[in-house]
Amino acid sequence: MNAQKIRELNEKRGAAYKDLVALSDKTSFTADETTRYNGLETEIRGIDEALVRNATAMSLARPEPVLTSGEERDVARFDIGTALRSLIANKALTGIERELVDEGQKEARSAGISSGSGLTLPRMLVRRGGEARAAMSATGTTSVTLDQGGMTIATNKQGLLDDFYNSSILRVNGATVLEGLVGNLDIPRLLKATDPAKKTENAAADSANPTTSMLSLVPKRLPAYVDIGEQLLNQSSSAIETVIRRNLTAQLSSIQEKAFFHGGGTSEANGIAGTSGIGSVVGGTNGLAPTWSQVVSLESKVDQANALLGVPRYFINGKTKAQLKTTLKNSATGTDSNYIISDMNPGIFNGYQYAYTNAISSALTKGSASTCSAIFFGNPADYWIGYWGGLTLEILRDSSNAITGQYRLAAAVYYDGGVVRAQSFSAMLDALTPNA
Repeated sequence: MNAQKIRELNEKRGAAYKDLVALSDKTSFTADETTRYNGLETEIRGIDEALVRNATAMSLARPEPVLTSGEERDVARFDIGTALRSLIANKALTGIERELVDEGQKEARSAGISSGSGLTLPRMLVRRGGEARAAMSATGTTSVTLDQGGMTIATNKQGLLDDFYNSSILRVNGATVLEGLVGNLDIPRLLKATDPAKKTENAAADSANPTTSMLSLVPKRLPAYVDIGEQLLNQSSSAIETVIRRNLTAQLSSIQEKAFFHGGGTSEANGIAGTSGIGSVVGGTNGLAPTWSQVVSLESKVDQANALLGVPRYFINGKTKAQLKTTLKNSATGTDSNYIISDMNPGIFNGYQYAYTNAISSALTKGSASTCSAIFFGNPADYWIGYWGGLTLEILRDSSNAITGQYRLAAAVYYDGGVVRAQSFSAMLDALTPNA
C-alpha cells in the first residue's frame, strides 16, 4: 500500500512541479498567478512530507515475508538441487520448483529487473528471517498439522540470504531499510534551509526556502559467484543451500558494505563518502594520524548543521580502531581511561557507540599518502537501503571448469542505497594509522 501511495505522490508532485516551472518563467505575475504559484509551492512541500512519511512507514513494516501455511509448505518442498540439475540438463522445471521460479520471475518483472536466463527465486524463498522447528513429540516424531492439502510440513526453512540481509553494520545500527520494492523510488532530500530574518511582532514571516532534491533508489545488480563440484550438485538440497549461504553471502555482504560507505552510485549504491554536503574533517596535506581533536570535530560538524539527531554512531575500520586504542586524548600521562578507545568504556568513545568493519577503506589517497583510512560519524537512520525481488542464479561452465569437474554458480540480488540528509553525516578521509 505504501509503495503504491509513493508512486501516486511522485506523479502528483511531478505535475505540480511542471506547473510551477511554467509559472516561474514569467517575468511578472498577476494576483491570480501569485496565488497559484504560492499554492503550488505549498502543495509540493506537503507532498514531500507525505513521501517521507510513507517511505518511513514502509521501512517499519516487517522485513520478512509473512507466509500462509500453503506457502510454508511450498517453500519446504522446494529442492534447489533439483532446480539446478534441471538447468544444467536444459530440462524444463516441473512441480513446485517450476511454481516458485515462475513466482520469482513474476516478482522480477514487477520490480523492473531482468530475470536473465537462469533461475529467479522469489523473495519468500531467500528471505525468511530465521529457522524455527516444530517441537518433537514424546515418541520422537515431528509434529505436523493436517489441512485440506494434506500434511503441513512443520519445519520452517531458513532463507538462502537471511545472513546477507542482516549483515550490514549500517543496517544493524539503524539504517532505514525498504524491502520488496517495485520500480524506482524517489525520496525527497533536504539540502539546506535559509534561516528566516528576525521580525517585529506583527510583521509577516519569511519563508524558510528549503533547498531540496531527490534521492532516487534504482535497482542495481549486486553479483557474486562460487565454484561448485559435480558431486556437490548430486547431494541433498540442504548441502547445496549451505554452500550458497556460506560462500555467496560473504561475497555479497562485502561488496554491499563497501558501496554503502564508498560507492559511486553508477552501478552500485551511493556511498556516504561521496555524498555532497556531508561534514568534512581534514587531517593534513599528506593525511594525519587521527587525534582527539578530529574525533570531536566529526561530531561538531553534524551538530553545527543542527543534525545531531537520532542515535549517531562512529564507523571505523580495524586499523583505525587499533590506532585509537594507542592515541591519547591529550598530552597527559597515559592511563587506560585517557586513550580515545579505552577498555574502561567498551564500544564507546566521545560518548557515542562505534561500529567497525574493514569494508571502510584503508587505502585512500591524500597527497603522497595512499594508505589513509576513513572515519565516519552520523545518524545511520538517514542512510536508506532498498531491495528488489529475490535472487537470480545461473550455472556457467567453460573448458577450465570442465577439466576440474566444476560449475560456476553466479548469483545476483538487486539493491541500492543513499543518504537522504547529508547534514546527518561527517567524514575524515585522510586518517593515517602508523601504529596499527
